[in-house]
Formats: sequence, C-alpha cells, structure tokens
Amino acid sequence: MAAQPLAMYYAMSDARGLESIAGNLKQMTLLGTQCYTMDNQGIVRGAVPQPLADLAREKQLPLMPLVVNPGFNRSVASTMLRSPKLQERTASYLAYLANRENYVGWQLDLESIDPADKTHYTAFVRRVAAKLHRDGRLLSVAVVPRFSDSYPDARDTEFRTGEWGAAFDFRALGQIADFIVLMTYDQHTSGTPPGPVAGHDWIEAALHYAANRVPPHKLLMGIPFYGREWVETSHGSISRSMTYDSLRPLIERPEIEVRWDARWRAPWIQYREQDETHTVWFDDRRSYTGKLELVRKYRLRGFAAWRLGTEDPLFWVAAAELAKALAKPAVQKRTKQSGGMKPRRALSSSR
Repeated sequence: MAAQPLAMYYAMSDARGLESIAGNLKQMTLLGTQCYTMDNQGIVRGAVPQPLADLAREKQLPLMPLVVNPGFNRSVASTMLRSPKLQERTASYLAYLANRENYVGWQLDLESIDPADKTHYTAFVRRVAAKLHRDGRLLSVAVVPRFSDSYPDARDTEFRTGEWGAAFDFRALGQIADFIVLMTYDQHTSGTPPGPVAGHDWIEAALHYAANRVPPHKLLMGIPFYGREWVETSHGSISRSMTYDSLRPLIERPEIEVRWDARWRAPWIQYREQDETHTVWFDDRRSYTGKLELVRKYRLRGFAAWRLGTEDPLFWVAAAELAKALAKPAVQKRTKQSGGMKPRRALSSSR
C-alpha cells in the first residue's frame, strides 16, 4: 500500500457509487464497504455486494470491508469483548473470510462501545491483528475523535471527548493496527443546532490529539462527502443528511446566497419556505482543499472519504492537487540522486 496519500474510499453498491469508482479509479488506493456484522456469539456474517465486488476485482482495486456491531449495539459488543473465547471466535472468522475472499484485510468499525470495555477492545484488536498479519493481511481501525486522555473532559474545553470516543486507546491502537481512520465528521448532527459536518478548527483539534498518540504515517483523516440540512418549524426541528445531487438544485437557485464561514472554513446556505427555515451546511472545492491540506500539514498517511456517489465532483480536483503536491518532493529527490534522469513512475498496489 505504497501510494501517497493512501486514499481510501467507502462505497455501497448503488449506481452513483459504482459510477464514481469507474470514473475516478486512478485516484483510489483502497475500497471499503460496511457490509459485515458480528453478533454476541462471535459469529461474523455478511458479504460485499456483488456489483461492488465484481467492479473492484475487474479494476484490481483492493477491498477492505468493514465489520460492525449491528446497529452499533453496545450490548452485542460488550458480550463479545468481555469473553476471550468469543474474541477468539470472531478473530478466527475474520481471518478465515479474508483468506477465502482474498480481501486485503479488515477495518474494525465497532462503535458505541462501553467506555468500561476500553482494555477489552484493545485486546480484541491485538488478537485480530495477530491473525491477519500471520496471513500477510492488514488491519485498520475506525475511531471516533478524542480531544484529551480523560473522560469526561475538563468542563472548560471547547471540544470534548464524547462517550463514543472514550473506548479508543489511541496510543495502543496506533501500535497494533496497520493504520487508523479518524472519523472526523458528524461534528454537528440531527441532535445539535445547525453547524458544519466537519468544521476546520474541530478537525484540526482532533488531528492534534491523534497525531501526538498515533504515528502520523499510520493515520488517515476522515472526510465527509455529505452535507446536512436542518428544518425549523413552529413544531420543532428535524434534520437529514444531503448528497451533492440533492444539494445542487438549492445552491443553483439565484435567490439563495451561498455564505462562507471563516472559522469553520465551510459554506452554508439558509432560506425560508412557507413557515420553515432551512439551514444547510456542506462542502465545496474550497473547503475540501482546506481539509486535504491538513493531510500534508500533519504528514498523515492519507484520508478516508465517506462515501462514494454523494460527493461534489470538484472534490476530485482538490484530491488530485494534494497528490501532486505530495509527489513533488519525492520526484525531486529521486531526480537529484539519479543524476538528472527522469524518475520511473511508481506502481501502486491497486494496479
């Protein structure tokens, strides 16, 4: 997995996602899909959707499926994590399936873990990694951002570690896993007032914490491809995520002004329809460029974007600019060492 940056993309088997893979293949290193679950008896079930599996194999794009506790059910995770026998069963299933299906490895995406299970989760990750590494396969772990080593955080901190982040021991996981995906999105959700899905200051605070505990060459920054709309009425507020396809007709309406928030470095719009106030936060090329610049600033291994088919097409321009910028020092160095000869083009593992 020598590409720089390591560009991981999540996808489902919907038509738009498949189109995005086919049209942007050269910019992709690794494909992930959330399609496996583990139950409280340590049994792993699922399959990569056939259209996605077929396309990945046709294009020789490595597959790294995600395994989750279904519905992020805490009790399911706790039952498995608190039993060494069930941990062993789950790890064995994952190793068997990776070999049978020829996956490059797995990404563990267990969420809503009880903070009391922190050490159990670390032990589980170590167990899975040992089995996958024995077979020459990789393990990555998706983690929720933290902002301090303590939970709960001090009350005077601006960004606070939530319960969902409390079970992740960044230092230990960074030593065990081949890489860590920091899920730097959902800063604002359906349960909060309107705001960016991933504001710049919030992302940078999360990266500052993570990069001081996980080796940066093992760290991928999460990038959301979706926006979020809040609708306020006299009866209350509702919220939903938005794809670029659903957002585009709004931002193209001449009466709607696209605004820019200087602190969060993100665009947003607000408009009224009848008695409803609509507020939408999203990303565009400018905000994507700002996010991707953090990959270079913190010398990260790369990024992981959720999910294909929902993105603004201009993201690919910003991602190509990052890859070009990261490649320049290496090209210059190789050219100098080779006496001015043109460097050979590196081959990535996905080709």
